[in-house]
Amino acid sequence: MTLPGPWQHRLVRASGAQFHVASAGELQEGTPLVLLLHGFPQYWYAWRKQIPVLAEAGYAVAAMDVRGAGGSDRTRDTFDAPTLARDVIGVIRALGASEAVLVGSGTGGYLAWSAASREPSLVRGLVTISAPHPVDTYRLGFHVTFRSWRHHLMSFLPRIAKGRLQKPALLAQVLAEFSAPGNTGAVEATQHYVDALQLPNAAKTQVHQMRWTWSSARRRSGRRHLEELSQRIAVPVMTIRGDLDPLLPARAWSRTGRHVTGVYSHAVVPEAGHFVQEEQPEDVNRLLLDFLRGV
Repeated sequence: MTLPGPWQHRLVRASGAQFHVASAGELQEGTPLVLLLHGFPQYWYAWRKQIPVLAEAGYAVAAMDVRGAGGSDRTRDTFDAPTLARDVIGVIRALGASEAVLVGSGTGGYLAWSAASREPSLVRGLVTISAPHPVDTYRLGFHVTFRSWRHHLMSFLPRIAKGRLQKPALLAQVLAEFSAPGNTGAVEATQHYVDALQLPNAAKTQVHQMRWTWSSARRRSGRRHLEELSQRIAVPVMTIRGDLDPLLPARAWSRTGRHVTGVYSHAVVPEAGHFVQEEQPEDVNRLLLDFLRGV
């Protein structure tokens, strides 16, 4: 998990668990921490093309492995979004920051929305990539594609889903299917993701986390979490979508602005699928730097 590069690897304690973080840059007074949250089926390495750019621009940046992924703890029966959101809040504080800008991709975007709703005083800004507001995303309807429904239904077949994640050829196929046609930005990291998913219970945990998000409305804790998410976000928010995302069409964002009372913007990145920061890193880096200057 400690791949070399222009970053440092740290282990921090928060929320009763240990978390792995790849970080760069130094915290400065008046400048928030930039915390990067990966999506399914990745780990911190999904942000390898953003960490050095943000650090060179003068920001303290940290890409954490969420509970169950990469080098972070895999604890028993902790697959739910409220626990993972508390983890995000705990890691911000454990890193010594009083404020953070959260940047989440895919399921990491869900956690970014969740953490901002749970602890608004700690979040100065919010950026989500391929992650409309979860109250709208995880409802039945045609706002997502059939491919997206098929992918999430697969999480209810955990043995099959785990097999797809732990075999390089099958995972490469999944990453390519979710990417823009011919774009290999995410596929090139296949072996690293497979290595991480071979760790004990790593694939199982990611599958169960995915299943929880889609079945949460039928759980008491899930219903409480959705009520918490109904609190509108008062800080600046930017959402980013790849124009060729095969899972989430443009209509998936039609209601997202209703959940924000702060300044809201939506950016569409051309020639990008679901893994926008890996497929078109220069465009995403430019958007992130513009947003950070604004907050």
